[in-house]
Amino acid sequence: MQTTVYNDFTNLRWLGAATSSTAIFDAAHVGSWYCIETHVRLNDAGQSNGVFEMWINGALEARKSALNWLGNYAAYGLNALFIENFWNNGSPATQDRYMDRLIVSTQPIGCS
Repeated sequence: MQTTVYNDFTNLRWLGAATSSTAIFDAAHVGSWYCIETHVRLNDAGQSNGVFEMWINGALEARKSALNWLGNYAAYGLNALFIENFWNNGSPATQDRYMDRLIVSTQPIGCS
């Protein structure tokens, strides 16, 4: 399966959702800064042994395992990073989101 355009849903493989226990987008959390750290381990080609994990302020809040990110593809790994919050019917209001100190690393960075 190979995508040809952004949001090529016909050729995307749905891996499911992982939801954090801290609802950082609700009214009670507006105006606060959070340290969000994620870990992705791609699967071995043809196997479902990939992992996704997410920490908020140092606490593991979401995890999915047995993921098949790549199918049988083995030529290389991650080739893009997208940071977005998708609303199916569009945002109900104009909103701003700020990011600071975005780091891509092969090791945990931690919150400080």
